[in-house]
Amino acid sequence: MSHWKADIMCLQEVEIEYWHKIFAQHFKKLGYDSRLFYSKSKSHGVAVLWKRSKFHIVDEISVHMDVSMDVCDETLQTDNVGHVTALRFGSADSMDCADPYADSVDPEYRIDSGVPASGVQAGTEGIVVSNTHLFWRPDACYERLQQQIAMLAAQREMQEKYPGFLLISCGDFNTTPDDAGYALLTKARPVTLNEWQLDNLLPTTMIEEEEPSSDTPISYAEMTTAGTSSESDDTTSKRLRLEEEERQAEIDFARDQERVQRLVKLIQADNDPLRSCYGTYADLDESYRTEQWVGEPIYTNYAKWNGTLDYIFYRPGQGLDVRDVMSLPAEERMKPGLPNEVFASDHVALLARFGCA
Repeated sequence: MSHWKADIMCLQEVEIEYWHKIFAQHFKKLGYDSRLFYSKSKSHGVAVLWKRSKFHIVDEISVHMDVSMDVCDETLQTDNVGHVTALRFGSADSMDCADPYADSVDPEYRIDSGVPASGVQAGTEGIVVSNTHLFWRPDACYERLQQQIAMLAAQREMQEKYPGFLLISCGDFNTTPDDAGYALLTKARPVTLNEWQLDNLLPTTMIEEEEPSSDTPISYAEMTTAGTSSESDDTTSKRLRLEEEERQAEIDFARDQERVQRLVKLIQADNDPLRSCYGTYADLDESYRTEQWVGEPIYTNYAKWNGTLDYIFYRPGQGLDVRDVMSLPAEERMKPGLPNEVFASDHVALLARFGCA
């Protein structure tokens, strides 16, 4: 991380003990100020770091996505966190200080977007940096959508308070590019979701399973008498119970569909689409192409499961554009899985250079 010399860094799953003993002190010596935010129930959190020669913090919002937060009158049942920081351009020091890491990324690690660099746009006062780590369970698309809405609300609150600040949203979203959550963040409004995406959004992950019934199922012989005068009292009881369970399942399904539609409308209502810095990366690097989705790299996470979960988003049309992004490592360097002796995390680093148009 020191080698890349980034002006702003967003880290996830940062071990609290290592942060205080190692990372915070190390990066302070390199000219960075920082914030770490975490849930008390976990040993890790999210961190944002910035060069104090270029930025100073003016505000922050900690998003604690647990019982203290409601989305559409529903209480979030996960314990993930996010952090939104407002960084104003200019050093917080009383005088300008030399920045030993002022150079951009080494050309060896850069893929150029072909757009010439430019300075800061007049009227642009700073950057709103959003950093999060969303719920990890693969089938928790509904919960992640709630969390995305919570993060967008915090981002919007910060930008309304600081209208001259531009948004960059980073994190481990635990969301693949073919998920509904990605489409709802990035696609033009109104977003049309396919049947698979809508089914995956149904809120099934956090519901406690009921105890299985001790009743034996209806046999074939009992089915042939169901609803007739020959039906036994025991068969009648079983049939009525199953019919009631079916009616309740239909009610629950209709309710869950309504809950999903409320979130789908809410996330689009007050939020313009975001754009992923690596959204066309596969067009630049053929080794990272996949048939599963278009544009995004095939993986940013390479362990027992390989896929793309991490993103740097920004809002186009508000003054930011991407100049270039750092190339991702060849798959041979990551086999059989991360972390290894070269890469200390099971996720690869993403790095983008922005300009203000």
